[in-house]
Amino acid sequence: MTTNSALVVSISNYPHNNTNKSINTDDEFDCVKVEISDLDNSCPNPTTISLMKCKKQILHPFRKLLCLIGWRPFGADSLKRSSIFLRIINILYPILILILLLFNYTYEIIICQGKLNVVTDTQTTTTTAQTTTTTNFVTTSSSRNQSAGTWATLQPGLTRPHTTNASFTLLAKHAECGHVFTTYILPDIFHFVAFIIGFIYFRVTEGEPMYSLMEKVFIHADQNIRQFGVNRAIRRLKLFMFIGCVWVLISVATHALSNAMNDFAHTLFFHDSQYHIVKNKPERYILFTMDILCLLISNCIHMAIAMNYACHCEMILFYCKAIRIRLEEKSVQLLEAMKRILDLGVSISQLNSAASRMMSILIIFFLERTILGVILLIMNRIFRADMWVYRSFYTVVWFSILAFCLAQAARVTSKCDKFYRISLSMRVYGYPNTNANELDGFLLFLSKAELRAKLFGLTVRPGKIIFLGIATLLVLIVLFQTSIISSENFFF
Repeated sequence: MTTNSALVVSISNYPHNNTNKSINTDDEFDCVKVEISDLDNSCPNPTTISLMKCKKQILHPFRKLLCLIGWRPFGADSLKRSSIFLRIINILYPILILILLLFNYTYEIIICQGKLNVVTDTQTTTTTAQTTTTTNFVTTSSSRNQSAGTWATLQPGLTRPHTTNASFTLLAKHAECGHVFTTYILPDIFHFVAFIIGFIYFRVTEGEPMYSLMEKVFIHADQNIRQFGVNRAIRRLKLFMFIGCVWVLISVATHALSNAMNDFAHTLFFHDSQYHIVKNKPERYILFTMDILCLLISNCIHMAIAMNYACHCEMILFYCKAIRIRLEEKSVQLLEAMKRILDLGVSISQLNSAASRMMSILIIFFLERTILGVILLIMNRIFRADMWVYRSFYTVVWFSILAFCLAQAARVTSKCDKFYRISLSMRVYGYPNTNANELDGFLLFLSKAELRAKLFGLTVRPGKIIFLGIATLLVLIVLFQTSIISSENFFF
């Protein structure tokens, strides 16, 4: 007997003397042997095979990712009861992740991580001959900065001078870490809130909404697009996971490049009395390793939220396609189609709940980083190859994940809108075994179904995204033409 679950139960009669895996009954000579084994590729049910394949290749790696960032307990998939040691680890490990995140938030504020100051980090320091005036200015400026102690005059982010005789005045100017709240504190708040929501969501649901949606997709696609649809869905999800891993590696490598430009040493901790970097301290590599580890955890959180949202959207798209094909072929009863569309609406409502809230928060984070990266790239005056590579990759990294998440949400809304166009065609040309009143009711049903992906509580449509992109481009062109934004690097 074959089921849709991961187990096969076979029942047969055996003699009484065979007591292995047997259950005794009142009849002395009747015994029932129950064998439970995992399914393999020899199972004749293709839907079950596809579910097991998807669970092995998609869900298991995703659950390992959740365990890495502390959103899922270790050993949760085991049928055995967790040991005391493992339960202690499941309590301490999320606390460790929280400590690393807090360390990352604090550390990046202190050192002005990433060279994100538009005023100072886009220009090289130059020499000056006014030594006496410079010294007096430095003394006054240092006293004022020590007494002020505000966020606007943090001085850890000294950049390496790009000329050997750089004046201390300009070094002091480069030390100021401006716009700390909008550059670091506010994005960190968004990131922390998304982490807490994800921790609660995955600890409570354990990712069951996505797996149940996969089951519905594979079952309803079994008779329609089995030959290409299900395998294509699995390949698409695997591609998403691979792209997510590549994105994490590139983002970490980009950050490592920014550290390499400072010789892996920050002037807040490794400098002499003249604010020259001291390179013979091994502690700089310890801090660099901790920084990379914290950034890896932080970007894995970005990846987990984005992959959860994107995979959920992709499953909805394939489910929508399976229903739409049946309607176009006129091979499903209208009442059955309405039931499936209603079930599809439930899946979209789940997408628009906690997953959408997490994604909406990170969209703000990604958008802020993208805008900052574009401004830094345009205003860059440091004509060095490593700086240009860093600025370019920084912008591409954050813009790519922003565009990917918005595109997935827009695709869901666009594909679901096709139901209404199909219903109009059905109303004009008719549908088998259905009268005009039933078709009118189907039109009314679709108008109230709310089959739309939402971010920030607003429907995401391709037209809106294209309009915002074109409007942003036109605004940039106007700013360049009016010299409000000027750059010698581009012919605007």
